[in-house]
Amino acid sequence: MAPNPRTAASNPPPNMETLISLTKSTQDLLSHFQGSLTASSIAAKAPRNATDTATSDAHNPLATIKATTTLLRSHTTTLSLLLLTPPLTPSAVMTKIGDVSSGTLAAMVAAATTESGPNDVLGEVMRAELRAQVRRLLSTWGDLLGLVQRFAERRKTLGSTKDTGSSESEKQEVLATTGVVWEGCDALLKVCEDGVVGLIVRKAEEWRSVLLDAVEELKEWGDDVEDDGNEDKAEGSGDEDDGFDSDDEIFGAANKLGKDDKELKQLLDKSVKRLKMVGMLYQALIKRRLKTFPKQRATGAASNGETNSDHSPDTPTHRLDILLSQLKTIPETVDDLASAFYDLDEAEANRTLSLCCQEAKSAINTAKQSWTGQDDEFTAWSAKWLEALEAS
Repeated sequence: MAPNPRTAASNPPPNMETLISLTKSTQDLLSHFQGSLTASSIAAKAPRNATDTATSDAHNPLATIKATTTLLRSHTTTLSLLLLTPPLTPSAVMTKIGDVSSGTLAAMVAAATTESGPNDVLGEVMRAELRAQVRRLLSTWGDLLGLVQRFAERRKTLGSTKDTGSSESEKQEVLATTGVVWEGCDALLKVCEDGVVGLIVRKAEEWRSVLLDAVEELKEWGDDVEDDGNEDKAEGSGDEDDGFDSDDEIFGAANKLGKDDKELKQLLDKSVKRLKMVGMLYQALIKRRLKTFPKQRATGAASNGETNSDHSPDTPTHRLDILLSQLKTIPETVDDLASAFYDLDEAEANRTLSLCCQEAKSAINTAKQSWTGQDDEFTAWSAKWLEALEAS
């Protein structure tokens, strides 16, 4: 059957103006997606009913995000080729943008914003990481979309008959922007591949590193200022001179531990010793607890036929969230402790040290037993650690 002339006339092929309009509306959609990934937006969602919960709990967000991220990387490659191959064809580019925005990105964002249900297998740290990574990926894809808009506007100005392809600078811009999107995809895929265990171990190691760096700075501060004014000793070592100068720049001459500040010096030594022990605690928790977190839960499958709610108190995912919050808080409190020492505020330093130790004890209590609720080697070790901390 021959096509109806009137129908064909009423549906002309997309032109550059239509493509430009689509890029603008898609940018608005990306802004909406990014807004939905904020913590406040997640918290403001209405509670789900039982049916929604059951459906969501059977779904593994990591699998969806991994699949959509892989697809986005492929779509991005195709789109970059369309931009580099003359002439720029609006219909092909619009189809690809539609596939990404209404399909791939919509599914990715939905998975990243899934609320923690009764059988949550991800935990708050993983959910926050996924939202942050997806937001960054949306931003990079928005940059590529902006590039499409600029290309379309230029081709519209030149006219289709003068479209001889991209200039060298435009080609480099396409390749660079595409590369950034690829990097974002690879980073998100790594999070999915590493899973909950890989992420929580990496986070804990980062927090431990921050803690030990702060302890070392405190120790050097106390050691360097002990002999303030002894020029002969300062001249004897280039390393000591360098450390002394840098401390001067950071803390200022007024914030030095004098020879008469014996009680503050004793408190500093006590703090350094105790915080080093806390660093040891991180190592033990990483090895005995975080690396042994049930991977079946981390990948969305039930373990050992358990049906109890992971959102309830005393379940592995709930305990994990509490433990990670405690491990994150300790280095932040140590920063406050350092500030108290630099201000020569003994009372505040004493109070803040107590807070650090109490948070460490709370972490011990949270992780005292295994994820199955049994006493083990770490249980015995933690009791000895607590005794040593009190005696230090």
